[in-house]
Amino acid sequence: MLTVKDLLTIKNGEFHLQSIKRWFNGLEEEGRSIESMEREEVRDFHEFSLNHLLRYVWENNPFYRDRLQASGYSSDITFDIENYRYIPFLTKDDLRESYKDILTKKKLAYICKSTGTTGSKPSYIGHTMDELYSYYFAPKYPKLMSKVKNLVVANMLPYEMSSSALTFHHEFQHLLNCTILPIGKGGAYSDPDIALHFMMDWEAEVLVTTPSYAIVLYEEAKVLNIDVQNDLKIKHIFLTGEGTSHYFRKRIEEIWGCTSTILFGSLEAMLVGLECEEQDGFHVADGHLYLEIIDPETLEPLEVGQQGEIVITTLLREGMPLIRFRTGDIGFIDESGCTCGVNLPKLYLRGRNIEQIKIASGEFSPVYLENILMQVEGVGNWYRFIVKEERLIVEVEPFDQEVDIELLQEQVSTSLEFHINMECKVQVVKEVKRNPGKIKRVWFE
Repeated sequence: MLTVKDLLTIKNGEFHLQSIKRWFNGLEEEGRSIESMEREEVRDFHEFSLNHLLRYVWENNPFYRDRLQASGYSSDITFDIENYRYIPFLTKDDLRESYKDILTKKKLAYICKSTGTTGSKPSYIGHTMDELYSYYFAPKYPKLMSKVKNLVVANMLPYEMSSSALTFHHEFQHLLNCTILPIGKGGAYSDPDIALHFMMDWEAEVLVTTPSYAIVLYEEAKVLNIDVQNDLKIKHIFLTGEGTSHYFRKRIEEIWGCTSTILFGSLEAMLVGLECEEQDGFHVADGHLYLEIIDPETLEPLEVGQQGEIVITTLLREGMPLIRFRTGDIGFIDESGCTCGVNLPKLYLRGRNIEQIKIASGEFSPVYLENILMQVEGVGNWYRFIVKEERLIVEVEPFDQEVDIELLQEQVSTSLEFHINMECKVQVVKEVKRNPGKIKRVWFE
């Protein structure tokens, strides 16, 4: 049986990512994967990968080299993983201001841009050809992804400038032998009515999209007299790109008559976690990254089970690797195991620092509030939270014309007040304001 120690023997002239790929291939030949490895083995893999990553950027990147040198690092040091906490962090501001400085000497094959927040500078992430088509596929995660092998996949994520659609396109096509329908989301040729007919004509079995767009498609299907459960062949939906609550996801499954799992990633880090059929937390993509949880105030590392900011180091990137990147996402790690049989630890998300709704009674995640709304009978598929002078105004649509508007308003108000310990204003409206492009749930006045 190949051990992690075998990985430590790099052949003459071999790039360290080539040795990692060779090791993953060896695991596959033995019928093993990182999904089933013991935590001590994964720790050895991470320690090897981090040491060689730091040596790689030391030799190929002045930006990282200056930072590492200032922290006391030297390329002749082989350190224990515990000492990784002394390596400097990379922030979103660093990416925005110094995106070209973070590049190594490797030629980029393509560059993606963040959708961005209004008023802020965009983030750019570049990838080499080898990391896209070779190193990135090495871990495979066969148990978590095997259910969609050889199927027809309707990819309804943005293709323009974003990496989201392209990442899943390559993964499903090259790793899982799927037939891809590159429909996109919101582009010139990807109107919902065109997308629905494309899916019907080619009998799409898997849908990859955002939670809100799954609702848009369903509503458009109703207008076109298309029954999504009978006229379409969708067996499973991968939801990604937006936070979604348990009860909103259950609504999507009920509407579409199929199962769903959520994939968690970002432009910067790409894949971070994969949900199994238990729908309880994200199995960390340990083959692709090293994940830490830190206290966002003290920046000290936290123990397993403690909630803090998620910090990511990418392990399979050569063109623009990220070292201790502060994501701004909040969550915690659980290593108690999963009934699905996958041995990867689970990551539980608790929102983002910048997206927390701050009102007089405290801070609340929009996903937490969404979960409360979706449990109230009669609430429709669209809503928005308006924050004004530390007060919360909630707009919701009724589920249908039969809903008692006054009763719905009272029920939503009572439920929210119970959970957030504060009275808020609830408005039941015929149509909640939509924003073009990326869904916006929280508005500030």
